[in-house]
Amino acid sequence: MKKIGISSNHVVHANPRFGTNYVNYVQKNYIAGITGAGALPMVLPLGKPELAEAYIDSVDALLLPGGQDVSPDYYGEDPIPQIGEIDRQRDLFELALLKEAIRAGKPVFGICRGAQVINVAMGGTLYQDLPTQYPKLTVKHDQYPTKWSTPTHRVSWERSNWLDDAVSPEALINSFHHQAIKDLADGLVVDAKSFDGVIEAFSNDDKKIYGIQWHPEMLLMTNPEAQKIFDAFVNKI
Repeated sequence: MKKIGISSNHVVHANPRFGTNYVNYVQKNYIAGITGAGALPMVLPLGKPELAEAYIDSVDALLLPGGQDVSPDYYGEDPIPQIGEIDRQRDLFELALLKEAIRAGKPVFGICRGAQVINVAMGGTLYQDLPTQYPKLTVKHDQYPTKWSTPTHRVSWERSNWLDDAVSPEALINSFHHQAIKDLADGLVVDAKSFDGVIEAFSNDDKKIYGIQWHPEMLLMTNPEAQKIFDAFVNKI
C-alpha cells in the first residue's frame, strides 16, 4: 500500500478544549481523501527540521495541507499589517520536508498553504493580503461565512494538466485564503487561474510537484467527485 506523509499542524494557543495541553493534529478530511484513494495516510508530527529526512524516507509521497500564513521573510519581505498568524516552527519543518521530498524524487501535493509553501521554497513570492495588494481583485477568495464544503467560484484552465480527468472545466471550487501566489517560482507552470487572475493551480510534471489553492478535502463532505483529485495524486506515485 502506498504511504502518504501528511504534515501536521499544532495548537500553539491555550483553548477551552485542551487548555495548555498543546497537541499536533491533521484535519480528518485529508485522511479521508488519502484513504479514499486506497493509500495509507501517515501523519508526520511537527518537529525539528532535522527529522525531515527520516520522515520522507518512511513514506512514498508528501501532502502539505492548509493552515497559517507563510512568513514573508522567506521571500525577502517584512510583514504588512494585514498579515494573519504565522508559525515559523511549522514553516521551517515543512520547508525541510519539501526539500527532502524533492531530493528523494517523491511526489508532493500542496493544498492552499501547502501550495504557497512549495512556491516560496522554490523561489517564488506571495501576496501577503489579496484585498490590499491585488488591484485586480473581483472574486471573493475568502468565502466565509459560506460553508467550507460549498463550492463558490469558477477557475479558468490554462493548459491540459494532471487534473484533466479529476476536475470538470465547468466545476466550481471553494476558496478560503487571503494570501496567494504572486511570482510563480521557476520550474512551476500555471494550470489554472481564477477569473480575476489569481493562480489557483500549478505543477511540475517532471518533478511530480502539484499545488492547488482550493480545498478538495472540504468539498468531499458534500461532493464525492472531489475524491478524484486525491486519486489523481496517488496515481502519480
